[in-house]
Amino acid sequence: MSNRVILILAVSAIMTAGCQQSDEANQSVTGNVQGTNAKAGEVPKGSIGQALAGSNEHSTLVQAVKAAGLEATLAGSQPYTLFAPNNAAFGKLPGGSADELMKSESKARLTALITNHLVPGVVTNEDLSRAIERGGGKTQLATMGGSTLTISKEGNALVVTDAKGGKARVKGAETLQSNGVVHSVDGILSSG
Repeated sequence: MSNRVILILAVSAIMTAGCQQSDEANQSVTGNVQGTNAKAGEVPKGSIGQALAGSNEHSTLVQAVKAAGLEATLAGSQPYTLFAPNNAAFGKLPGGSADELMKSESKARLTALITNHLVPGVVTNEDLSRAIERGGGKTQLATMGGSTLTISKEGNALVVTDAKGGKARVKGAETLQSNGVVHSVDGILSSG
């Protein structure tokens, strides 16, 4: 066999091995997505903003996002994880506080409140559970508002604790969207 034929066979073998490794890597990524309730290779079509708009449990948050001018943020392509206070969470605020937050003069305070529930990147329940296990019972996430949330477990429930010690429980299943993930929570988290 000539050196030229040997060289061609060697290059062919390297290219075939590279393609197989690439396929394995793609299957691994698809496997991670499947862990978040998406079908293999399927990317959810709606944004976080669209998921909230379609949720009866988050109508007050939708109003707050509009009042704070954060609609474009939750509809954009930047990936986020939102710990979304449900309507009952807003109802727990002291008398009339939710209405006061929606006023234009409270925009800065409202923006700080919402961005304290927003974390850059996609963090699923599975990711949180693994991080809690590695962290000896808790993990911390930095918010877009500049504060830190501590995530832990109480029984099987994920609990989010803010800088002031306020707690909110993650309620129901996460919702994976095209630009991130939504975790519904039953409390409002403070920015510290």
